[in-house]
Amino acid sequence: MKKLLVFLLVFVFIGTALFSESSAEEEKGQMYQLRASTNLAPTGTVGKALKYFVDEINKVANGRIKATAYYGNELGNQREQVEMCKTGSLEMVVSAPGTGPGAYVPQLQAFDLPYLFKNEEHFVRVLNAVEEYVSDLLAPHNFIAVGGQNMGFRHLLVKPRPIYKPEDLRGLKMRGPNPVFVEMFEKWGAYGVTTDWNDVYTALGTGMIDGMEASPDMIYSMRFHEQAKYLSKTYHNASCVYYFFNKKWFEALPEDLQTIVMDTARRAAAYQNKIDLEAQEESMQKLIDEGVKVNEVDDINAFVEKTLPMYDEFRARGPEWAEFIDKLTSIE
Repeated sequence: MKKLLVFLLVFVFIGTALFSESSAEEEKGQMYQLRASTNLAPTGTVGKALKYFVDEINKVANGRIKATAYYGNELGNQREQVEMCKTGSLEMVVSAPGTGPGAYVPQLQAFDLPYLFKNEEHFVRVLNAVEEYVSDLLAPHNFIAVGGQNMGFRHLLVKPRPIYKPEDLRGLKMRGPNPVFVEMFEKWGAYGVTTDWNDVYTALGTGMIDGMEASPDMIYSMRFHEQAKYLSKTYHNASCVYYFFNKKWFEALPEDLQTIVMDTARRAAAYQNKIDLEAQEESMQKLIDEGVKVNEVDDINAFVEKTLPMYDEFRARGPEWAEFIDKLTSIE
């Protein structure tokens, strides 16, 4: 009886080991699809970093992940791309947190509060420091955030006239991607309106909007300067993107592939952050060379002071807003 029991135990052990080994081999042999999309142009630094990410994944994963990149409005606007990622039609979307997943966690729009960041290096420190916190906020909505990327300080691009002081904006229709930007423009006396990023070129051309704001590289890569010729340097905001992965997809990956995806995303973000500073300078010069009139404002503090009340106003929206704003402003 004892010999029979020992035999059965050995049989079960061997069977379990063989099953585990077989399952591991099947897992290693499985190919996972990674469709990644951004609403930005492939020629901008975010687009270049996405290509870097996809190329590296295809190389490092040794065929176990097939990664493909989509740009601009190939798969719809940013809101539609984010929704596709949430539901699993995309495995990853490159998106600004406030105008993307901020639809589900509104306090992420606090990233866009004006004059929040001291310089590019400070901005990247903040993005890295709150990455895990952002992922925790978005976990119930099926997202994981990684790879925060600085997209450069933003300025005003206006059709009718250059802007030297806040009063010069009075009466203009200025495009803002979310309520934070809309409120900022209203503090300056303009009409803040929301327009999808991929509709800005046409909106400028038809007069639906009088101006918009973005970094030089974003403006140049989308050719918005073909529709508006005055760029006023307000440095009011430094926008960002994260790589947002579909949480269920990511957690279904084998552990070694999860590591590859995370490490590659962070390398791609570091690459983007490295090339962005140079790209902003180059794009600003290209804008000037192509006829854009660039000016400094008379007093940057005049713009800052009019937006300061926004911090308390957005904190008052709820404890979740106050907590996130305090977290952002606490990082040196």
